[in-house]
Amino acid sequence: MKMLSPIRFLFLMLLFTTFSMQTMGQTVFGSIDSLVNKTMQEERIPGVSIGIVKNGRILYMQGYGTRTKGKAEPVDSLTNFLTCSISKLFTTTAIMQLVEDGMIDISKNLTDYVPEFRMRDPRYRDITIRQILTHTSGLPNIANKHFIRPAHDSLALTLFAQKLSKKKLSFPPGVQLSSKTYSNTGFDILGLVIERVSGKNYSNYVQEHILQPVGMIHSSFFIDSIATERRSTPHARSWITHQVHPSGYYPDIPQDKPCGNLNSNSYDLCLWMLHNLSIYKGNTAGSVLKKNTLDDMWTTHEFIPPHETSIGLGWWVVHSKKYGKYMFHVGNDPGYCATLIVSPANDFGLVILANALHPKEIIWNQLAFRIIDTFSAGWIRADDEKE
Repeated sequence: MKMLSPIRFLFLMLLFTTFSMQTMGQTVFGSIDSLVNKTMQEERIPGVSIGIVKNGRILYMQGYGTRTKGKAEPVDSLTNFLTCSISKLFTTTAIMQLVEDGMIDISKNLTDYVPEFRMRDPRYRDITIRQILTHTSGLPNIANKHFIRPAHDSLALTLFAQKLSKKKLSFPPGVQLSSKTYSNTGFDILGLVIERVSGKNYSNYVQEHILQPVGMIHSSFFIDSIATERRSTPHARSWITHQVHPSGYYPDIPQDKPCGNLNSNSYDLCLWMLHNLSIYKGNTAGSVLKKNTLDDMWTTHEFIPPHETSIGLGWWVVHSKKYGKYMFHVGNDPGYCATLIVSPANDFGLVILANALHPKEIIWNQLAFRIIDTFSAGWIRADDEKE
């Protein structure tokens, strides 16, 4: 019997392994496509874009459906969606960059950085930066697009803070974290803190210090700066007929850039997940944060008894029996919903963007985890906070 040479043997093994991985990938990707298409059909979702990163690279990106219902405008990996509250992750990163620079101490009071901040409630003096990052500041949750009318974007956060002088806190600072204490307003105020400490407009700071270094060149806080053919259209569902249609309303609220107005796409957000996962692995050359800073952001700071979900700094943290420890943020606004999940132990990240609000619970709590389940073979359930 003729023996194979070592080189020929290795070549055949490599060929077999490559073929097996391609076959496995096609099977997994086919399953993901089926899951997304089925969900879109059942929930009447016009358009969806997903991105998956694994082991230091973009594993899969795919667009489904249309940017505008009734039109031949295919969604792809560069189609922009409103990321809604996923924007808070970028605000948190900006705050922590300034912490690294010695310009912010999150244990200090808000008024140390915005001395003129006032409310009709003396307890506002006790609010700390850490409490805002963990939604325990007691600040109200104002969602009114007409609350301020700034002449220019650079004035929005200052005007917003001034109008809060007529408001009271919803809870005492340091309140037990719950769904009721969540505050978009708090993150808008963090945007003002960033402006005061850095001396730069909030959106300019994030663009220069986070988006550009990460390579997110297709993302912007300004919808008008995104090419028309790159935008997705927000949709609404009729309460009576359940028919889905373009809403005609884009939620571009002046003060809400820090809490929810970043426009992005699955490609750029894959770069964002890869960047954070790379920092976690200790690769900090050219990174936007130090590893110990990210570790702190991904460590539980406040619990929501009796749930598995807790909060780090800006990021939600879950200690799951099924999936191990993972971090995430979801988002929803009129016309849009989104979710972004990272599992450091599995060097894995997933983002899902949709141009409709009504399927948010399905996308957040079902579709995302059905996609993760397609990677169940070899999934590590490590929880480094419990080990």
